[in-house]
Amino acid sequence: MDGPRSRQLQRFRTMTPEEYSAFLKKAFDSYLKVRQSTDCLDRNYLPFDAVELDGPRWRAMGDVLIEDELRALTNNMNAWLGTLKRWHAWLIVAREYAEDDRWEPAHEFLGTIATYCLFQPSAIRDAFTFVVTNGLHQVCLATDAGYEDRLPLDQAPWDKPTYPTRRKKEDQLAKIAGRWPEGNLLLAGLRQLDDKATRDATSDFRNRASHSIAPHLSRGFTRMVTRSVVQATRMEECGGGYFNGVFVPGKVGVSYGFGGRGR
Repeated sequence: MDGPRSRQLQRFRTMTPEEYSAFLKKAFDSYLKVRQSTDCLDRNYLPFDAVELDGPRWRAMGDVLIEDELRALTNNMNAWLGTLKRWHAWLIVAREYAEDDRWEPAHEFLGTIATYCLFQPSAIRDAFTFVVTNGLHQVCLATDAGYEDRLPLDQAPWDKPTYPTRRKKEDQLAKIAGRWPEGNLLLAGLRQLDDKATRDATSDFRNRASHSIAPHLSRGFTRMVTRSVVQATRMEECGGGYFNGVFVPGKVGVSYGFGGRGR
């Protein structure tokens, strides 16, 4: 099949290994220059000492638990920011190349970086829920003598392990966070991660990559034939020898479509 990608592959196949390495080295050198510039996503990394833990009298090892899990969460969020900086730098480098010449640097350097970043809104949202739930639970234990060391989603050791949904875990957090006036603000901020706006802006990349076939990050088509469950229709005569398709209430059908998703 002839097309931009086919012609581009033919071009790179005519390069010697040394020429191809030099091509990639030039791209990487440009990336390093951009990484050192002020254009590269000027955001600061999160500090590790943002929470003061010296006040309450902690039960058991509550302060150690909070400190350890906050450090892990901060590491994860800083790793995401660092990778976003690298992705941003490569996008700047890509402007130096004609559209067809971007294929190889994107394939060699960008795919894994972009995929990691697009998975993080969901991953960070769930990790944040876990860490804040545990942290606020320990705060309640340390400040309320009548508070019981039991979370709604705790499981007995003899029960078959289950994996609660995101909604159930966030509902559990809401019950604890509701003890503070700022609890609703915290939950509203949390729910902006991996929300509908994010899924729409990324073509629902994370869900589709995890459960079906992800869209391309540049050009191309995926899922050339799609199968969908739709409301069933039947043909109804509308006069003059013509027929219209009308929906059949309460009945479903299967539809196959050709065309796929372009990216």
